[in-house]
Amino acid sequence: MAAAAAEPILVPREHVNDDTVFVTEWTVADGTKTAGGAVVCNIETSKAIVEVEAPGAGFVRHLARVGDEVPIGGVLGYVTAAADTPLPAAESSPSPAATAAAAGDAGAQISAKARKKMEELGLDPALFAGRRNVREKDVLEMAAEMRTPQEDPRGPSRLEPLSPVQRRTARVMEQSVASIPSSSLERTIDLAALRARAKAVAAESKGVVTELDLIVVGVARACVQMPSFNAHVTEGYQLQLFERVNVGVAMDLEGQLFVPILKDAAAKTPAAIAKELRSLLYLTQRKRLDAGHLTGGTITVTSMMGRGIQRFVPIPYPQQAAIIGLADPAPGDDAHTALVIVFDHRIANGSDAARFLATVEELAIAAA
Repeated sequence: MAAAAAEPILVPREHVNDDTVFVTEWTVADGTKTAGGAVVCNIETSKAIVEVEAPGAGFVRHLARVGDEVPIGGVLGYVTAAADTPLPAAESSPSPAATAAAAGDAGAQISAKARKKMEELGLDPALFAGRRNVREKDVLEMAAEMRTPQEDPRGPSRLEPLSPVQRRTARVMEQSVASIPSSSLERTIDLAALRARAKAVAAESKGVVTELDLIVVGVARACVQMPSFNAHVTEGYQLQLFERVNVGVAMDLEGQLFVPILKDAAAKTPAAIAKELRSLLYLTQRKRLDAGHLTGGTITVTSMMGRGIQRFVPIPYPQQAAIIGLADPAPGDDAHTALVIVFDHRIANGSDAARFLATVEELAIAAA
């Protein structure tokens, strides 16, 4: 440690663009000694999971809990000279995204969105005295508690917080809709031929291979032929073309959406992709995915196979050009199904997207 007996562990402003982040994991237990620069905490932004390092050597002391939402620049915890060093009183966040509280809530960390919502609803900051962190959600909950039941014509209700994963998904969806001018197309594909090829590959590799596995193969290889779909439009209106094709595959677990990434998918065989997808599904079901599994995607695939859904329009992931969806076959026609693409209209027109879908089908059915 330097001169300070208690050095704050702050949410790193240089790594994130959000107003707040979520604490997903403390990698060092409370009261444990650590080296300076060691990773002590993981935080979740709208784009990725970010590692936070200790500002110096000493004993890690937790302030924020797992699942807490903390403003950018806010205090996650401290590194102290001794395990029993008294912690300083809660400090206001030094970030522009979080302002110091007014009289009555001294020491609270109030996010910019929460402050703005207080002003809109006319709530006194003193109502939040004693809280460590005040978020927009907290302000809305306080406003709801202060209403009489008659004020809401819909009658009594209750508020249930979203899980950290659900909150992250909600923010990702908001960011996507706000930033990507998307359009969609649908193509009827030969599901019978796709299934026949999946069975053949499974027999050759002595493994499990599904229609979805081959669609992932087709998407990855189509991106090599049409690289503008493995890209995204930057804030400066340049097309950032990725050299590797990293395919995210949406997986739904108990109402929570995870998108683990198949890295460098265009360079892998169908059997290898099928095996890796089984492994990612296993980790997802046991909630053992880490940041490496969930970051770095360049295009996404999602499937409604087996759910009785013949048409759907998925939402593209932020900073990606497209998402490909595989639907269930219509009742009475098990030989065909819909393959949909939702794409960034800034990087491709309708004819480009139509050609991309045709290429995906062709390469999936011919996958070897």
